[in-house]
Amino acid sequence: MKFISFKLPKYLDKFKKTSSSEEKPSFIKTNKQFSLIIGIIFVVCTVLLFCYWFLKEKPYYEKLLSQKDEQIKTLKFLRMKQQKIDENTYETKIAEYEEKLKNEYVPKSLYDEKIKEYTEKLTSYTDDYFSKKEHEEKLKALEEKYREDHLSKIDSIKKENEKKVTRLEQKISLLKDKNFELTSISDKSISFIEKEKDELENALPIERKKALIPSLILPETQNKTLGPSTLKKLVAIKEKLENIEKMNIGLNPDTYLELGLISYYNGQYDKAIEQWENAVSLNKNNLNAYLCLGIVYNQENMSENAIVILKRAITINPKYATLHLALARIYEEKEMLDNAIYEYSKVLEIEPDTTEILNILGNLYEKKGMKEEAKKAFDQYKKLKNDTAK
Repeated sequence: MKFISFKLPKYLDKFKKTSSSEEKPSFIKTNKQFSLIIGIIFVVCTVLLFCYWFLKEKPYYEKLLSQKDEQIKTLKFLRMKQQKIDENTYETKIAEYEEKLKNEYVPKSLYDEKIKEYTEKLTSYTDDYFSKKEHEEKLKALEEKYREDHLSKIDSIKKENEKKVTRLEQKISLLKDKNFELTSISDKSISFIEKEKDELENALPIERKKALIPSLILPETQNKTLGPSTLKKLVAIKEKLENIEKMNIGLNPDTYLELGLISYYNGQYDKAIEQWENAVSLNKNNLNAYLCLGIVYNQENMSENAIVILKRAITINPKYATLHLALARIYEEKEMLDNAIYEYSKVLEIEPDTTEILNILGNLYEKKGMKEEAKKAFDQYKKLKNDTAK
């Protein structure tokens, strides 16, 4: 490289001289020019080759060297990793074999010790126990002895039982005779009680009507002038019928309605509820019992039960206006105005002559702020009242 850079200026000077000087036709001069051109071309080629090597081949060569180093490093790393994997697999295999030896094989010494232990036990058993054959023979002997003793006892027991059976048969025959007499007496007494029950059940509504007790306990129909002297006879009939009921003799379903009315006017509200519930359970169509139950439930602060029982009665007979009236009053007390208006409207639909309902509806409409509907109801109420006055 130094040689090329040193001779390059000389060649350039010669090239300038030859180009500046006049061309002379000589054989030697042309050869020199030709050799100079060839030398220049050679120098340029070497420079180009050097530049090519320095700029392209050297980086590529260095890149290859770096890749070679990296590959050597990766190979070393992979080799170390493989060695570690081989070591781990070797250790795991050793551990597996050790576990297999522990699980699948038992030392012979343990087996020999167990054999010794069992042989010693057998020798001790022969000293302390007897054989199975001897045991079976002794059991057979004991069973035979037990059978003999048992049979002798059974014979004695049978004889005693036969004696007892004969005595019991004699007693049973005597009891049957007595029982026949008692059954005939009880049948007569039951028939007499049933007759008395029928008479009391027939007399109860008559006496109730005489005492001016209505069949419903609505506020407008209640008799508030009743005293203990008026109820005395009715209470006596009620108590007799309750005693008959305790003797497992059933009463008529309508009788429970009558008994509930007497209990109610006597101040026994719990008893009245029980009797009206019996009336309803025995006769599903007893609407008066439903109505009385609903009113008493409401009085005893059980308004939810009252609403349920009255709704059930309305499903049985939707055209019974009094049921709608009682339900509407409960809704009105509970400030459930929409429901109350609906039920009062139903009463008016079934019985259009009930003019007072129009006045109640007008007041409810006013409470709800429905002024037009209230005005219509009041106007209709006044018109019907004037018509009835004429």
